[in-house]
Amino acid sequence: GLYPAPLKILEVIRVGVDKGSDAGYEAESKGFAELAMTPQSKGLMGLFRGQTECKKNRFGTPKQEIKTVAVLGAGLMGAGIAQVSVDKGYNVILKDTSDAGLMRGIGQIYTGLDSSVKRKKIDALERDRFLAN
Repeated sequence: GLYPAPLKILEVIRVGVDKGSDAGYEAESKGFAELAMTPQSKGLMGLFRGQTECKKNRFGTPKQEIKTVAVLGAGLMGAGIAQVSVDKGYNVILKDTSDAGLMRGIGQIYTGLDSSVKRKKIDALERDRFLAN
């Protein structure tokens, strides 16, 4: 659709097939130069630079090791984050606006850990240790 490169590639290949490799290489060089100056090309280069920049840790290593994670909201997402954090060995504090919501979140975590026990990824003792966390 919106990218001009695929059509330009076909055009350049056609020149190379019809007029020979020298003409094809010349068309490729000119086609690349044209494409490099399009707004789409500039946008894709900016996107690449942005993604590369986001991968860098500008904050350095933490001064102290993180041992406890607090999760606000025990809904589906919060309970999932809490479960992954527990699985990774963090102490977790789970908070919700209501006791009922908190209990549902703890129930989801228990269900997830129990599923891991059934699949033999962890044993029941580990599940209970995680829940005591």
